[in-house]
Amino acid sequence: MWFKNLRIYRFTKDIDLTPDTLEIALHQQDFTPCTNMDFSRYGWVPPLGKDSEEYTHSCGGYTMICARKQEKILPPAAINEMVEEKVIDFEAAQARSVYRNEKRTIKEDVIHTLLPRALTRSYLVYAYFDQKNKLLIIDSANSNKAEEFMDHLRATLGSLPVVPLKCHGDAANVMTHWLQDKSPDNFELDNECELQNPRESKNIVRCKNQELESAEIMSHLKAGKRVIQLALIWRDAIRFVFADDFSIKRLRFEDIIQEQAEDDNNDRATQFDQDFAVMTLQIHEFIKELLEEFGGLEKSD
Repeated sequence: MWFKNLRIYRFTKDIDLTPDTLEIALHQQDFTPCTNMDFSRYGWVPPLGKDSEEYTHSCGGYTMICARKQEKILPPAAINEMVEEKVIDFEAAQARSVYRNEKRTIKEDVIHTLLPRALTRSYLVYAYFDQKNKLLIIDSANSNKAEEFMDHLRATLGSLPVVPLKCHGDAANVMTHWLQDKSPDNFELDNECELQNPRESKNIVRCKNQELESAEIMSHLKAGKRVIQLALIWRDAIRFVFADDFSIKRLRFEDIIQEQAEDDNNDRATQFDQDFAVMTLQIHEFIKELLEEFGGLEKSD
């Protein structure tokens, strides 16, 4: 499986986190489906899915894990409609208006009535540990989902001393320089960017499918806007959108990279292992060169 987003965190201190200790910890907090009265459930599942009972998958010094969240689908409009019907019945029976606290109780009763009959939906969040470089890399475009993942991992392990990966200097200034002058040798401008007025955060210009070196884009930069997101291509191998918080979205490995992982035996477990090995190698080199262009890793306490 190939990651589509990267949220990168670095460990601030060493912890005893071998694949074996991680396997035991995750197994003790494995995923179980929602019961009738649960709003949601969160837990760990094997990265290989039904093809494995292992909660970790290790290869070349990298260890992948996977979380699953299941939640009940309760449309607010449906809840509100049922609440209003019960309020009308209540007011007719009592010959008075319903109080705020009573309406809150009615809503809680409606939700508990609907929960056992509600449909469920699930999603998976993958991540892997880069033990050598002391990194945790999460495949999530959504910062809230990444934080929820880390909260659950922290509760599972007892501690998780990580901070978001940061580089030296100002990422927005670096990207603005790339757009105004020239991108680095191994990075090529794609066709998308997001510009922001630093004095007015809501003043944002989003450009897609556009020549980024055009006069129109340059005029925004001359007016003082800075680049806060930029679509780039690394070594003709990876396309991605880089944000000034060092998150990477819409990561796409070109066919020439994915073909390196193709296995002719059609065994899903072997193919998963091949994909993981090639992906982590590419991401390692990609992050290394990206950090170099931003002045290296920022050290913090």
